[in-house]
Amino acid sequence: MCLISLIIFLVLFPDIIFSAPGISSHYTNTGFHTRLEYVIDSDPTKPTHCLFVWHRLPPYLYIEPDELYQLNATIVGFINIEASASQSHPFAYCFLLYNSSKIPFRSTRKFSINIHSRYLDPKSDQNQQYETLYLPEPVIHFTEKPCPYLGSGCPAPLSETGIESPRELTVTIAVGQENHLSFVFPLTCLFPLIGCSLLFIFSGKNRT
Repeated sequence: MCLISLIIFLVLFPDIIFSAPGISSHYTNTGFHTRLEYVIDSDPTKPTHCLFVWHRLPPYLYIEPDELYQLNATIVGFINIEASASQSHPFAYCFLLYNSSKIPFRSTRKFSINIHSRYLDPKSDQNQQYETLYLPEPVIHFTEKPCPYLGSGCPAPLSETGIESPRELTVTIAVGQENHLSFVFPLTCLFPLIGCSLLFIFSGKNRT
């Protein structure tokens, strides 16, 4: 049955197999911060004229907007880096890696992104000190035809043009405890007051 399904897939969808670029990736996780690096090599058996990336992130993850602007990415949604996971919304971004109407994709392309985890709401369960969350990876798309001019945007992320990572990345982050709020919240308010008071005192001494 599996062999028959494979034969049907190869017959009906040959472009998906033979025109797909080769992709290698590496990731480094340091708690709240994950770095993803990708290297895309061409497939000489069939030319690719358009190569682009779509990436959708859930509310508990974000990327610095300045980093996305360096990739010339189009952001779909709003990114507030200061908000917690419960106060945020999903967003997506996309950017072109290669586009040419005459010369097919031949040289290697590389890109990297830094994904940050947001703070989660405190938990009432004292035994739950960590939470493991799914980290979706970018989907790299390719087409035989050149990308259409869309101004600031990317072609539609069609499933038949996308290469998804076969692995499932997760991040494990610490979560706060509700019974600690009575202690943490006053300290959070106290430290800015102390800092402002010291700044006021030292700025007054410098003037005298």
